Amino acid sequence: MAQQLPVTVPSIRHWEPAAAGTTGFTLGPESRIVADGEYRETAQRLAEDLTRAGKPISTAENDDRPGDIVLRRGETGTPDAESYRIVLTDRLTITANDSAGMTHGTQTALQWLRQSSTLPGGTVEDHPDYTERGLMLDTGREFFPVDWVKARIRDAAYLRMNLLQLHLSDTQGFRLASITHPEITSPEHYSAADLREILAYARSYGIEIVPEIDMPSHMNAILAEHQDLVLRPARTTAQDAAQDNTIAGGVGGKIDLTNPAAYQLISDILREFVPQFPGRYWHLGCDEYVSDYTRYPQLGDYATGTFGPGAEPGDVIVGFANWAAEIVESFGKTPRVWNDGFDHAGLLSPKPELVVQYWSSSAGGLPWLPGGRTPEEFTRAGHSILNAAFTPTYFATGGPAAALNAPPELLWAWDPGLFVNGQRLPESDRSRLRGSMVFVWCDDPTALTPEQIVTPLRARLAVMAQQLWSGTGGLAYPEFIARTAAVAWP
Repeated sequence: MAQQLPVTVPSIRHWEPAAAGTTGFTLGPESRIVADGEYRETAQRLAEDLTRAGKPISTAENDDRPGDIVLRRGETGTPDAESYRIVLTDRLTITANDSAGMTHGTQTALQWLRQSSTLPGGTVEDHPDYTERGLMLDTGREFFPVDWVKARIRDAAYLRMNLLQLHLSDTQGFRLASITHPEITSPEHYSAADLREILAYARSYGIEIVPEIDMPSHMNAILAEHQDLVLRPARTTAQDAAQDNTIAGGVGGKIDLTNPAAYQLISDILREFVPQFPGRYWHLGCDEYVSDYTRYPQLGDYATGTFGPGAEPGDVIVGFANWAAEIVESFGKTPRVWNDGFDHAGLLSPKPELVVQYWSSSAGGLPWLPGGRTPEEFTRAGHSILNAAFTPTYFATGGPAAALNAPPELLWAWDPGLFVNGQRLPESDRSRLRGSMVFVWCDDPTALTPEQIVTPLRARLAVMAQQLWSGTGGLAYPEFIARTAAVAWP
């Protein structure tokens, strides 16, 4: 019987054992990681990770020899993006056509070698099902230290994920150091040096940062010093006030989109920070602005006055999203949004270039209820979409939503094609589904410390990685838990 490879999380797609009697690979004291300039940084990261795992190894740039790990550009057996091939002989040779595939290949090798220094001969060919596999951190509500964020980047890369969305502003804080508007920066924030450190670390592990400054709602921290720009209801109940105000400061979180000064403030913020992030995306938010427009008749008046007599109040946020998207696009970025902001539009349509993160099917109620636009309505309009289904991708660390957290077992039983409304995209639109993430929301930032978040997060992150890479494949959840224990965490 052919010798089997150690397990990985997520599992590899194809393994072809070598002929019986063929020599396999052994990592020894003289082994090196050999890579040319293109993959030199990836090689250095792998050397650091193996050394930290108790298997010290050096790097070299040429003249590989038996016992070496070799990284080189080359065929992977498939044209799929992020694919890689590993050939195990007296050398461990990883080939890929891009840096993403090479990073994934090194993390697979790392998981093997942490379990065993001896590997059987053969060939692995691997690639993911979905192009976006990631994690979102709500650091707008609960500030996460730089080293903690870097550790989560490391966790995600170990599982061959590729995105980290940073929710950088919300009720409790604005986490970037602003030069144009220093008054909006919270005491706990990421300095320019902190941001460079996070971005460089993420890049070295093939993780793309998706920054999000949530607008035009969830702007409490920004509006604390701009109360003249707060959207005020024409009528207010006690429940309304509780929803509109922060826990501590009593400042509304919705900016008044009928006020020209609101657009100037938002333009200043976008033009300052969008260029600071090297990735392809910028997330505008656009969620949970208004569900009951009768409370805000000024929005209806603005809509008809700006967009024409057929406009609905909900067109205001569509107009805002399209306006803000043009700023983002002027810097060469692709804008992203949450889906629910567009449920009340009448005359306007969101730009098809907006990537939609679909979390709720309701037009203002519980996310499972009907009433809002369906996923298919977005894809038929030309949008790419990410499945951010409240159940089971959300993990709330505290607050009322924590009672609705789905256990990892439910995430295991789910599949990324199933949206929160129970629907799937038609076959013709499925290529527009990019993938999913684990979304960590800190509605009550005092409920769990960053350290207490790690264990429940990792349990979900491992499952999501398997779902998005190649699916669960009929594997029983207890067996998967055993696999995660075997590969451990870096």
